[in-house]
Amino acid sequence: MGLNRGTAESGSTTGQNAFSDLPGHLFRPLIALVAVACALTAGQSACAEGWTRRDGQLFEANFVRLQGATVVFSRNNLQFVVAINSLSPASLEKARYEAAHPVGAIAATRGVPILPALPALPVIQVTRVVPFIRVERAVPVTPLPAVASFSYGPSVLTFCRDNLGKRIGTGQCASLASAALRNSGAATRGGPDWPAQGDYVWGDPVACVQASFGGLKGMKGLLEVEAGDIVQFHNTRFSGYNHIDGGVYSMEADHHTAVVESVDSSRKTITVLHQNWNGKMIVRRQMLFLGGMTRGWLRFYHPVPTTG
Repeated sequence: MGLNRGTAESGSTTGQNAFSDLPGHLFRPLIALVAVACALTAGQSACAEGWTRRDGQLFEANFVRLQGATVVFSRNNLQFVVAINSLSPASLEKARYEAAHPVGAIAATRGVPILPALPALPVIQVTRVVPFIRVERAVPVTPLPAVASFSYGPSVLTFCRDNLGKRIGTGQCASLASAALRNSGAATRGGPDWPAQGDYVWGDPVACVQASFGGLKGMKGLLEVEAGDIVQFHNTRFSGYNHIDGGVYSMEADHHTAVVESVDSSRKTITVLHQNWNGKMIVRRQMLFLGGMTRGWLRFYHPVPTTG
């Protein structure tokens, strides 16, 4: 079918093609622009990426966003979620990368075809005025939800809660933290012991609370501590009134590791999940009153991704 060519008129034409007055040779650049738009749209919607589960199974989908302890994917215009701890470490790293970069920066890795440059469009002389369209009511634009920051904490905490009353690994305190981090896809250790042998490093340091003659130091750092962080004890001693069961209590630990469940900086308390405390080698919940810490220090760490 040939192109409908009309002659330019100063009046309006009802029922004809909106471009019928343009010469035929001007249609080709416009058609090429439409082809580019169609190719880009089709490429972005059809090019699904490959993802791997921890059990080795593969699936194809487009990354959408991080949402709590899950990753949101889409395929065939449908969205679905996958638990963070069910993805392989490599797929977790890819999800973190895509969440931290804008969509435009990743488009080149999704198979969007690169089309040749278009010829320059000639200057078009306007011979007919298009009437102004008056908008009666503006439709508000719904803003897109912010991309959630990636955190291993929810997955680490879920693992510990699911294993309350159970013995993890050898029953040692560090076995629980290592298993929870490994299950979430995070690094099980954040580096060599520091500042001394037996002082385990579990990731990025965020706070250190230390007992001194003048009281506790570093309490402001508790505002940065999150649920699922790992806390390392060094030469600590807690004593005083037991606010839960009543009576007087005393607890000591040369070295100990626990997972933070909650922090109440106003009451100077932290609730932890741990094992191998007071001879109990099963996962238990414990509230610690920092006001009763008379010796030692506590270091808190954010889990970090694996390096391999």
